[in-house]
Amino acid sequence: MEGRPIRVLHVEDNEFFGTIASEILQQEIESVTVRTETVPTDALARLEQEQFDCVVSDYEMPEMDGLELLDAVRERAPEMPFILMTGGGSEKTASKAISAGITDYLRKGTGKRQFVALANRVENAVAHRRAEQTVRRQIAINELIWGISQSLLEASTRGEIEESVCERLAASESYRLAWIGKADDDGRIVPRVSAGVEEGYLDDVLHTDSEGYHYTPLARAVETGQMQITQNIGTDSSDEEWQRKARKRGYRSKATIPLRYESTLYGVLNVYSSHPHAFDETERHVLSKFGNSIAYAINSVRTRQELLRREQRLQVFNRILRHNLRNDLNVVLGHADNLIESVPEATESAEIIKRKATDLIDVSEKAREVGRTLDKPSGTRAAIEITGLIERTCSDLREAYPSVELSADLPERAWVYGDKTLDTVVNEVVENAIKHNDRERPTVTLSVTTVEEDEKRWVEIVVADDGPGIPEEEQAVLIEGRETALQHGSGLGLWLTNWIVGKFGGELHFGTNRPMGSIVTIRLKRADPSVGESKPVG
Repeated sequence: MEGRPIRVLHVEDNEFFGTIASEILQQEIESVTVRTETVPTDALARLEQEQFDCVVSDYEMPEMDGLELLDAVRERAPEMPFILMTGGGSEKTASKAISAGITDYLRKGTGKRQFVALANRVENAVAHRRAEQTVRRQIAINELIWGISQSLLEASTRGEIEESVCERLAASESYRLAWIGKADDDGRIVPRVSAGVEEGYLDDVLHTDSEGYHYTPLARAVETGQMQITQNIGTDSSDEEWQRKARKRGYRSKATIPLRYESTLYGVLNVYSSHPHAFDETERHVLSKFGNSIAYAINSVRTRQELLRREQRLQVFNRILRHNLRNDLNVVLGHADNLIESVPEATESAEIIKRKATDLIDVSEKAREVGRTLDKPSGTRAAIEITGLIERTCSDLREAYPSVELSADLPERAWVYGDKTLDTVVNEVVENAIKHNDRERPTVTLSVTTVEEDEKRWVEIVVADDGPGIPEEEQAVLIEGRETALQHGSGLGLWLTNWIVGKFGGELHFGTNRPMGSIVTIRLKRADPSVGESKPVG
């Protein structure tokens, strides 16, 4: 019983017998307190005023007998262990006592042995009751903490988290009061949220002294980062003032739980119970873990809010940057045209300016496309017919780049998992091979095959060119995710391709085309059009 004291109310009209019983019980039971009453009504009055763990009663007494006293005790404390010890009872009396719900029945004897037997019965009865209480309380605590933890997942602000924790703890049968406080820059303990608090209580216990706010268990919790437990308020002399005020309001035990995640202390949760020794080892463990969960939830909310603020700032910055960039570049293009008309000898330089300005406008538009693609939810993947998509892309590119030899070796049908953004993937890879080829008549070939590898089924799209190839540094950026300067003028397009392919569980590979050029391989998961949703992309 973790060394918890036992309080016994002994009702015995024989004062001498009661005195001997009290003395021997205190010899046999560690940390026991025995209160003896000779009159049953006086015993009931004491039971109203004090807390006891067990009642031991004689049977034949004035005013009422032991079974009548049992009924009166059960009205006040239904689960209180009640041991009937009598020298005048018969077997009929014992049978009536058992039927009435007596905890134990013991006949008086002679000598010390009867009191040793009584001590054993008291210890067993109290241990059994406490074990039952512990099991019921742990079930209730676990259900309570689980329910609160689920609500933390839905909270969108720190205030919602703290209010949910305090309100639900204080509303439960297990606790009477809950509040969360935090030390400010001056070391003063500032309550943030509370529930179940009587008016003025926190002001009373968080009093000011020469060192600022002083609340010893809380101060120790903040200093050590460890949970602090006061199991019997009023017996700990570390701060008699706060304990006196807490006990006056019916608080008998308290847990002070640091809310810490990694190296940050977000505050301290204080939980009060109306019962002494309410926080056993299992409950302390549960509350300690619960404190970590609260701190994690607060950290997560703060992180989400910070990410949202960053995203909003980036969106505004991106819109302003692209708007200003397009406007300024259009001005540059206009001046370049004027320069060509007015200074013919500067035509070559002006054309370079126009080309670079146009490239920057393309980059701006590409950035917008990247943003739109990344902002789209993943959605439900579908079986997409990819051959028709590739044919349309090749047709558009042949029209846009008539000097390019673009050939495609395609099956009649090929189905993959994806959506309309796969159009961007094919277009980016093929156009990148065309635009960054320095030959007068670039050659680009495209093929589609099905591949099975390690029990995985792929549709493989291979794009080969005879240009200078994609630099290894840029390939490393895409494959390894390292940050480095974008080169080859293709940066955003290939980044976008990589992200879209990855979104659908595909792969992007690079190789070298002999004698020169690059090979880009797009692997997409092969789909069965007969299973689930399927559609051509148009």
